[in-house]
Amino acid sequence: MSGLRETKKAATRTALSRAAAQIALTDGPEALTVATVAAAAGVSARTFHNYFPSREDALFEFMNIRVQELSAQLNELPQDIDHRVAIEEMVINHLREGDDELDSFSAMFRIGEILSTLGAPSCAIDADVIITPMLQFLMDRDPNLEKFEAMVFIHLHAAAIAISLQTYYKMPEPRDVEIAVSMVKRACRLIKL
Repeated sequence: MSGLRETKKAATRTALSRAAAQIALTDGPEALTVATVAAAAGVSARTFHNYFPSREDALFEFMNIRVQELSAQLNELPQDIDHRVAIEEMVINHLREGDDELDSFSAMFRIGEILSTLGAPSCAIDADVIITPMLQFLMDRDPNLEKFEAMVFIHLHAAAIAISLQTYYKMPEPRDVEIAVSMVKRACRLIKL
């Protein structure tokens, strides 16, 4: 019975975080209140507070979940894809599959900007949540890679891809996703391991 209970709690937590992200993206940070998030998720404000202390925490949870999902996608890539291009491939596949949805890189960047404007210093995306799955992926793919090298690799790729996507998202609409793909490829080519 507790397995079903935990599954339901996890689903409620996810629903609240996704509702917070959707409201922030659709209606802006001014519309992001505990009451609107709770209503959108179909629960009470009291239930919201059982899961999150603030609206910002719900947004951070959305970001953490997305990072975990992206890390899982890395592990689904074929074993014959070199670890040095796997992250690049995952980003490119994601861009080409559709970048206008809630689960897109565009949404992650916009939510990051919204969190910055909300200025909640008590909230922080847990670095372990982001780094550990990618670190494990790299270490599994290349047993000769030391932890330090893998961490540098992850941070270099994250910075290169972030700069590429930030530049792309600042371009006027309509944007061609192949421009973003080209920018990601160019930026990743600059990284040598």
